[in-house]
Amino acid sequence: MGEIKHDTPQVPSPLRVFMTFESTGWFDTSQEEKEQDILPKLFAILEEWKGNGSELLATFDRDIMTAGQAGPHQWHACFLYNIPDLQTVTDMLHSFRAAGLDRYFRLDASIGRPFFLLEKQ
Repeated sequence: MGEIKHDTPQVPSPLRVFMTFESTGWFDTSQEEKEQDILPKLFAILEEWKGNGSELLATFDRDIMTAGQAGPHQWHACFLYNIPDLQTVTDMLHSFRAAGLDRYFRLDASIGRPFFLLEKQ
């Protein structure tokens, strides 16, 4: 095996984005509100994201070993995307705000890159 070089990280294109999803006000809503207002808006936004050039790589839900509020991890689920550019990331986050879903969910994005030891570019 050759020498491992760790040069300055390069910003990838597309961006590798790790989004965390926390249910903040979700638990304070009625079943009717969830079914008639919140979930239709959430599903519409997730469907819209399919047309913005992003590629959903994976999802992860922590609900197997948790229940209730997110606790110290501050997220319930996460999404891993390849996203074309920073403006698209911002637009995706803003879509929650614009639809009023930020009352029920918190969405955070971290930008990184594929792990260089496992994914060769």
